[in-house]
Amino acid sequence: MKWTRIIKSLYDRPIKKGVLLGDSYIIEKCLGMGGYGITYQCVLKGTQDRYVLKQLRPSKSKRTYERERFKQEVELLRKINHKRIPNLVDYFMIDGQSYYVMNKIDAPNLEDLLFLQKSEFTELESLILAYKLMSILDYLHENLIFHSDIRPPNVLVKNGEVFLIDFGLAKKISPKDIDIESRRQDDFFDLGECLLFLLYSQFKGKPSKKRSWLEELSIGKETEDIIKRLLGINEVYSATDHIREDLVKAIDCQGGLCQKN
Repeated sequence: MKWTRIIKSLYDRPIKKGVLLGDSYIIEKCLGMGGYGITYQCVLKGTQDRYVLKQLRPSKSKRTYERERFKQEVELLRKINHKRIPNLVDYFMIDGQSYYVMNKIDAPNLEDLLFLQKSEFTELESLILAYKLMSILDYLHENLIFHSDIRPPNVLVKNGEVFLIDFGLAKKISPKDIDIESRRQDDFFDLGECLLFLLYSQFKGKPSKKRSWLEELSIGKETEDIIKRLLGINEVYSATDHIREDLVKAIDCQGGLCQKN
């Protein structure tokens, strides 16, 4: 294990600031390093237009399987056309290394909002954000695309609008695929956890392993029922439109209006 980390540190050093890639993109800074890829902020040469550039980790690019997986991610992004998901801009290879470029969304992710900025969301605000995230999920599932990684760092929030990023684990499958239901429920479970993170933002006590969220959070029965079904505690949802219907009911019970996209 230690040797593997040493190899990765040697091969997977981030590209330095100022390096020009593909004769078009100038690296400005490294945004993050995941187990699969490295992401950067870059600027299009001769302009002030900024993008996100993703590189397959060099240590991964030596394996045919990993290169094919990266290509599949690119092909999946080509098929997606949704205003709340970054558009694919470019894909290229240099000296056997794979890269793709996406539109950059200038918005903080939910993880930073909750844990760094200590933002608080009311139950109504949490439900509305969950509804907007559900609208994105509805589009994906309708096209048999399953994200498989809906977590706070992959959810961006700006001026009340929600965006979904990082499709590294996403997959488009056949309607006859035996995994379709498990993949659907995985996305639903992740949505339920995101909703819980939002609701916990106003929790003033100290979370205890001995108490469940049902004991710690003071929320409406409608909201509680949604979370129970998303997490598989009660009968699971069979389709995204059922979740949206229940979210609208819960929002109405909180006295708010849900603006449909």
